[in-house]
Amino acid sequence: MKKSEHEKFAKRVLDVLGIEKINNLHKHQEQSLDNQLDDLLEAHDYDAETVTDEEIIGRYKLVTEYIYPDEFVQLEKHLKFND
Repeated sequence: MKKSEHEKFAKRVLDVLGIEKINNLHKHQEQSLDNQLDDLLEAHDYDAETVTDEEIIGRYKLVTEYIYPDEFVQLEKHLKFND
């Protein structure tokens, strides 16, 4: 995927999810979402035009509700605070 295409897809992800959701991601959630979106692009043969908004939202929900839910993030912050 060309850099310009990658930037276009990143802007689309930002438009779909919104800056607040992106900015509120914990570092683990952000890395996991990046991985999920890379996998999604691979599944679409790196044709970002064929990726739907629903698929982007679905990957976001997968990360924030199942892989690294907010409870995990809060627990990690609590554990780091107590170190």
